[in-house]
Amino acid sequence: MNKDLVAKSWTATIEKIRQCHLSLIGTVNATTSEWKEAFDSLLNSINEERKVHPEFAPEIPDLTTATGSTYDFADIFEEYFDHLEDKHAWQIVIDSCDEILKAFQWKEKAPSEYMFRKGNALEKMGHIEEAGEFGEEWLKAYPDDLYAVASNIFLMVEMKRYEQADALLKKYLTDDLICDKDTDTFFMAAERLYEITDNINAKQRIAKKIAEYNEMIQN
Repeated sequence: MNKDLVAKSWTATIEKIRQCHLSLIGTVNATTSEWKEAFDSLLNSINEERKVHPEFAPEIPDLTTATGSTYDFADIFEEYFDHLEDKHAWQIVIDSCDEILKAFQWKEKAPSEYMFRKGNALEKMGHIEEAGEFGEEWLKAYPDDLYAVASNIFLMVEMKRYEQADALLKKYLTDDLICDKDTDTFFMAAERLYEITDNINAKQRIAKKIAEYNEMIQN
């Protein structure tokens, strides 16, 4: 740990994170309460640190160096939210996304992952109109974010607004766009739209690009 850290809670915080992280490769998985406690403890430690050092870890990647930890905290957050989604703890997903969105500046990287998770959780809870409004505001704030586009397409399909979804898709889907780690969610949204609207040829073209990407990452 970084000896210059001010908050006294860091040792306990890192230990809670360690226990949850190690549970993924152990025989007993951490509970939702344990994951939430580790997440809350981390954000509390960050806030305590910023009371003395306001510039402390403005972005998630800064946390590793700032704390002197060996953890990639982006991976830790991914594990946490994956757990919540596996347990269908949708309200906790929404609340935690709101907290993490407030906790960092998002100047180096857009908060796409957490925006997408929040929109998905709102949809899963049946808050379709709220999810739609959230998606529209997200796309307005980040018009080039394909995660935002994908989220809106998924929601439009859920709301049976197929023509609107198709118009949005065509605005961003170009012939030279490839499926990769930054666009795969967008391609999955396209595949879902073409599947639900029985556009077989278009669906096959999209499915081929997705399959090519999946083959590449498996080799």
